[in-house]
Amino acid sequence: MRANILFCLYFFMGVAVQLQAQVTVTGKVIDEQQQPVPYANIVLLSLPDSTFVAGSISNEEGAFSLNVKETKDVLRISSIGYATVYRPLDNRSTDLGIICLASDTQILAEVVVKADMPVTRMRGDALVTNIQNSVLSKAGSASDVLGKVPGVIKERNSYEVLGKGTPLIYINGRQVRDDSELDQLNSEDIKSVEVVTNPGARYDATVTAVIRIQTIRRAGDGFGFDLRSSYYQSQNVDLIEQLNVNYRHNGLDIFGIFRYLKNEYIMKNDIVHTLESDSLWKYQNLLDGTVVDKSLRGEIGANYSLNDKHSLGFRYTLTSRPNTKSDVFTSNDITANNQFYDHLENQEYSSTSGKPTHQLNVYYNGTVGDLNIDFNTDYYTNTSTGKGLYHEVSQEQESRDVHTQSYIRNKLLASKLVLSYPLFGGNLSVGGEYTDTRRNDEYRNPEKYVESTISRVEEDGLSGFAEYSRQFPIGNLSLGVRYEHVTFDYYKDGVHMDEQSRMYGNWFPNLSFSRKLGSVRAQLGYTAKTQRPTYSQLSNNVTYVDRFTMQRGNPLLEPCTIHDISLVGTWRFLQLLVSYQQWRKEIIYWGDPIDNGNSMMMTYLNYHNRPTLNVSFSISPAIGFWHPNLNIGVKKQWMTIDGIEFNKPRPTIRFNNTFELPGDFLVSLDGLFMGKGNYQNLYQFKNYGTVDISVRKSFLRDALSLELRGNDLFHGSRNYWQTYFGSIIWEQTNQWDTREFSITLRYKFNTIKSKYKGTGAANDELRRL
Repeated sequence: MRANILFCLYFFMGVAVQLQAQVTVTGKVIDEQQQPVPYANIVLLSLPDSTFVAGSISNEEGAFSLNVKETKDVLRISSIGYATVYRPLDNRSTDLGIICLASDTQILAEVVVKADMPVTRMRGDALVTNIQNSVLSKAGSASDVLGKVPGVIKERNSYEVLGKGTPLIYINGRQVRDDSELDQLNSEDIKSVEVVTNPGARYDATVTAVIRIQTIRRAGDGFGFDLRSSYYQSQNVDLIEQLNVNYRHNGLDIFGIFRYLKNEYIMKNDIVHTLESDSLWKYQNLLDGTVVDKSLRGEIGANYSLNDKHSLGFRYTLTSRPNTKSDVFTSNDITANNQFYDHLENQEYSSTSGKPTHQLNVYYNGTVGDLNIDFNTDYYTNTSTGKGLYHEVSQEQESRDVHTQSYIRNKLLASKLVLSYPLFGGNLSVGGEYTDTRRNDEYRNPEKYVESTISRVEEDGLSGFAEYSRQFPIGNLSLGVRYEHVTFDYYKDGVHMDEQSRMYGNWFPNLSFSRKLGSVRAQLGYTAKTQRPTYSQLSNNVTYVDRFTMQRGNPLLEPCTIHDISLVGTWRFLQLLVSYQQWRKEIIYWGDPIDNGNSMMMTYLNYHNRPTLNVSFSISPAIGFWHPNLNIGVKKQWMTIDGIEFNKPRPTIRFNNTFELPGDFLVSLDGLFMGKGNYQNLYQFKNYGTVDISVRKSFLRDALSLELRGNDLFHGSRNYWQTYFGSIIWEQTNQWDTREFSITLRYKFNTIKSKYKGTGAANDELRRL
């Protein structure tokens, strides 16, 4: 199978080489600030009637190439917000060099270009929101910006693309693997945010949404640094201290980051379990716990540009979490057939420590003729050790202490190659990716209340893809296919488990067509994706929760396949997304009675098929100094278990308001509403919502800024879930200390963004680990 994939790659490369006989027109599009203009429209027109001959777009570097016959026609270069440029062609000159587009403040197509208005439009495969010179450039950090981008929902530092789920996030082509990266990137350094709702074949088949953040490329050499200090006060104190440094000279770029984080949170849960077996058992749990997490993160890297066509570099990240501690108290009243059975109090002390996490990325990006080469390789390793003590006091049964020990080690080596070449007036990309993953799990219970186990997972993955896009007179067509071959070997106590070991080989096609009708832009697309179980979901280790509840993975889980048909449309400041999905063999959380029928084993299983319909609508006008952004989404599923329907739609509303005031003040008032409804075998039985406010003031020509923020002012961030497991029903209310007030001070000196171009390999494997 690997030979077949390599044959396909060589075939596509051979086709590209055969086409070099055509005349190729090349050039680079920049703006008045000498910054590249990505996705500019490049159209060849015949003379004298200006008939369309061929078309292309500039890439993220502003460069373009277009295969044409030898002719004396004219080339039209245009982009929203810029005046259109025409360049005549002749047989003697095919390299047009630098083409500078001048700003045009007149009404162009569907938008008016203003310095204070964030514009969202469809471009290529994404909904692109301009951040530079807009009100969002003063939002604070990249994390704050994403919370205000149309179509994206931010809740408790997690992100969701409406109708598509959790996105993979990139900064300048490099995957974000730690959310702190978003918090450490200043909003003023962001050029644009691109939301991809239908990721193509170049992305891993598990990726259902992508957010690409493009930063501003600062001109000039020298040294710069950026300091940030944040203090958060809730029922406890959280801290963030951060230093970014950067030095650039000619083609050399050296950068480093140091970050300290202290995060402490309090959780309160009210949980009622009902279990029907030989008797009707009821467990009423009140949980009160505290978790303290401290981390140190250091990063160093270098980028060297040999010339405009070749660059290489590395990035090394070291993350240390010396000791994460939790202290949880649970009070549990148990009844059988409405008769008192026992009162149990459990004091749990747990800690997790380990060796620092090491991650290294090395990349090369270059152009040979018209062929673009993008190569990345990654190495990742981490080790963690956990200890737990459960002190249980029972009113009617034997009291006991339970000790647990766990050990986890992960290793990953991966490489990824992407080749791109202009072909038949469009662009062809082919590539391959290889991953080698190793994971070891140990779980021990000296008292033998649960089984002690040692397991090992060895997984090798090989994938290849090809995708082609071209602009036609009626619109833009993009199609691609990806093949992934995965070998999975599972070992328990050193013995290979044949039944639980697998081999997968799957094709994942994608197709999209977009066109502009007046001021309306629309894109219709289909894609096939997968959702593989995480290693913890596959682990056979049993985790002790209390004497009535255990938890384990399921090595027999199969990957889920997702078929997605989506329609995306934009008109001026309006955006619409409609998505219909089929989730085949979806992984859901489940529970079964064990022992004498009065205890539960929580695990995972595959559900045969779950159709869903997602509709979201965004509006983001500018009304003087007021910049509102309204997002409304509805998720509807069709799911039946044991004759019970879980079909109630679940609405989501996010309403952000930003006010530009005199004196360099920026005020934000944001609200989030999460409505009742079903998700999988869960039902959210109460509405909840949050309200946030912030005030930002800049000084010293924006070199110094101060921000005051209040999050979840009315303490409304809670979960109200009822979960169905057949003979077991859970109903729980979760609450955290999310109401907090913070102050953030930032100072920047001659800051220059790093030119690092590494994109990383095996991004999905890193998420699963």
